[in-house]
Amino acid sequence: MSFTYSTLICAAGRRGDHTTADMARRLGVPYLTVYRWVTGRNAPGPAGLAAIERTYGLTAASLFSQQAAA
Repeated sequence: MSFTYSTLICAAGRRGDHTTADMARRLGVPYLTVYRWVTGRNAPGPAGLAAIERTYGLTAASLFSQQAAA
């Protein structure tokens, strides 16, 4: 499973959050945390996923893609 950060960025843009700082303010999490999510360095944990779902309406299933096993 891999975190699909582009889905988060698109949802934030639809709500008018065009910068990482805008997203961090609306989500109520530190800027550096959101920066790590949108650059693909880290995936959100349970608290981050809850904030994303509350704020942007994205579920964990929509943020993580299942890749077929080879």
